[in-house]
Amino acid sequence: MIEIKDIVTLSDHNEYQVVSKVDYEYRIYYYLIDINEISNVKFLYENNDKLTEVEDPELINTLLPMFYKKIENII
Repeated sequence: MIEIKDIVTLSDHNEYQVVSKVDYEYRIYYYLIDINEISNVKFLYENNDKLTEVEDPELINTLLPMFYKKIENII
């Protein structure tokens, strides 16, 4: 199970830190930032045994406040 602050390597061979994680509409979503290039951000969700990129901008806009709310006491 992937947790906030974990480092994961994705198929692009970059390492990302898990900034936040939320459960929304029966899916687990992740907000990741490349540890070497902070402008490289990914929004992913668990899709069976793999992570899939969120491509819907409206969904990302819905998730962003949830991601921030989840970590507001951590940072």
